[in-house]
Amino acid sequence: MNMRFNKSTMAMAFRVSAIPILMNVVAACSPVNFSTVENKGPSVVENGTPTPTPTNPTCTIETVYRKTKIMFVVDASGSNSEGVYNIINNQNVYFPPSDPAPKVFRYGAINDFFSNYLHKTNFTWSFITFQGSSAQTYINGFTDQNGMRGAIDSFRGAGDGGQTPYAAGIAAATRAIQADPERNSSDQPNYFVIFLSDGFPTDYTDANGNFKTAQMQSDVAGLRAVASGRVSLSTIYYAAGNQTIPTAVNALKAMASAGGGQFASVNTANNQFKIDDVISKTEVCK
Repeated sequence: MNMRFNKSTMAMAFRVSAIPILMNVVAACSPVNFSTVENKGPSVVENGTPTPTPTNPTCTIETVYRKTKIMFVVDASGSNSEGVYNIINNQNVYFPPSDPAPKVFRYGAINDFFSNYLHKTNFTWSFITFQGSSAQTYINGFTDQNGMRGAIDSFRGAGDGGQTPYAAGIAAATRAIQADPERNSSDQPNYFVIFLSDGFPTDYTDANGNFKTAQMQSDVAGLRAVASGRVSLSTIYYAAGNQTIPTAVNALKAMASAGGGQFASVNTANNQFKIDDVISKTEVCK
């Protein structure tokens, strides 16, 4: 509990440079595969409602037949289950637990997405959480629907606690993709990494409380380089209420920009958010 309070109060000193969200489309769908296309503009999801990107008609993941790897990297820090104070605009603001047991938002959003697409035989799945100072891999590499069901259910029963180590989560995702035996197969799978957090990154912060932008960008570039042109990183900030932590929002927006994905901000107390909003809307039919 003390560790969590110290993390949250760092927000007063935590500074993030504004970085434009330059959303790069990394994949487009056709009846047989994806190909790179140019994005027509940024798209951000706020409070569960997507702001559409002006593009050609979009297609859904349902139409994708190429081998596809879906990876969730999920915050399991203490503020999910405990109320914390953050200094926002020089005021000490109370934030209620963002997603306490039974993890209605995290479990619900991930489980809904999985349930909608578990029939896709060309999909495999991976699940990672991060808390304290490290990440936990629930799946050894990528798995089929049975392995993913077990991972989601295990996550629902696991406890939340400690700090918010973004870098550990990104490193674990990079290792998992790098070790995938199908990474360099002839059909070259695409990788979609969905990163969810309710707080700012404690391991991307220097001694003065500044966000380590260069380190984050280097880590995300390393993630994408493992399968060049075939990895995207989308990020989701969530909080129980209308208050947000600006430093966390800016950090996650910057990560989505560097990762060629999309960003969403969600109020877990009242939202219609779907994981599809940060994946399928980036695909442009050709």
